[in-house]
Amino acid sequence: MPARLQLALIALAVCAVAAVAGVALAQRGSTQPGLDLTGGWAGAIRPPGARVPPFALHDQDGRTVTAASLRGRPVVFAFVYSTCRDTCPAQVQTIRGALDQIHRNLPVIGVSVDPANDTPARAKAFLIKEFMRHRMAFLLGTRAQLQPVWRAFGIQPQSKALEHSAEIVLVDSHGRQRIGFPYAQLTQDRLAHDLARLA
Repeated sequence: MPARLQLALIALAVCAVAAVAGVALAQRGSTQPGLDLTGGWAGAIRPPGARVPPFALHDQDGRTVTAASLRGRPVVFAFVYSTCRDTCPAQVQTIRGALDQIHRNLPVIGVSVDPANDTPARAKAFLIKEFMRHRMAFLLGTRAQLQPVWRAFGIQPQSKALEHSAEIVLVDSHGRQRIGFPYAQLTQDRLAHDLARLA
């Protein structure tokens, strides 16, 4: 076989391999590389049967929010406190970015983990500072009122001895806890992926 023909065949083979590799990379890129999906989800799958417990709490404006009133659409639950300076603002900004990324406004519920210090005025100031004033309800109450919610979501509240559980939980339209994002695993892309899938 002439040398020129051999070179031409080798060049064609290299181009074919490159084309196949390019298609594979494009297909992989369409599912957002680096998300490490499990069962199609970027976050951690919550235990089967975990639900939002019945509750009736007041938000920063004194409006009553109940578990029943949130049914019918996916909801983002975040466990935060108004005087937090690190994890809570970062969590809320990640939620805001993810909602902007999917171009959807889903209900966002912030549940106080520091009832002794979270007042309506402080909750409002927190939401204004984080540009979430009309996108998030900050639920307040006594320790006794909040305890069933913390327990159902597996949340450790803020205390002098322990930092609170910094976790975001996605709940489906039937009130079932579906996906959790511990702070260390939370990114805007991962959250946006799961919110879009749930919505």
